Amino acid sequence: MNKIDSLQAAIVAALPELANDPARLRMWIDRGAAQSRQTESLSFGFTYRLNILVLELASDIALLALAIFGWLRVNEPHLLAPDTDGFSFDADILDNRTADILIQIDVRQNVQVRAAEAGYSLEYLDEPDPLFPDMLGIVAGAPIPPLADVMTDTTADG
Repeated sequence: MNKIDSLQAAIVAALPELANDPARLRMWIDRGAAQSRQTESLSFGFTYRLNILVLELASDIALLALAIFGWLRVNEPHLLAPDTDGFSFDADILDNRTADILIQIDVRQNVQVRAAEAGYSLEYLDEPDPLFPDMLGIVAGAPIPPLADVMTDTTADG
């Protein structure tokens, strides 16, 4: 499940204190489920609660949130819709400088299955970068393009 690896990399890049002590960043899955459709395709998907525990965080929690929102923008853009919680969190305040932070994100991961000579080929499908950049149509010089110019095929197997 490559989404976990990419989120871990985004968090470590945003919080250098974790690069020096990687044992302070722990990740695990609970409430996992798998969905498959009764179609010719053998492709399927996982949904799960991803738990991210940062122990003794000394950096501002807003830096952690910023890294996660950047990752959500690419990997789980539906969690950035209005009136939608991107993630939930709990904090155990240890002292005036540090806290243990638990982040919980509901993740989707689709797996495309294709027949291959030696059985099956599995490919984890990632979300594309968002269709529109932030502030499109708001900032002068950033006109909103006609919808027909930005339509993509969303019927791909997966």
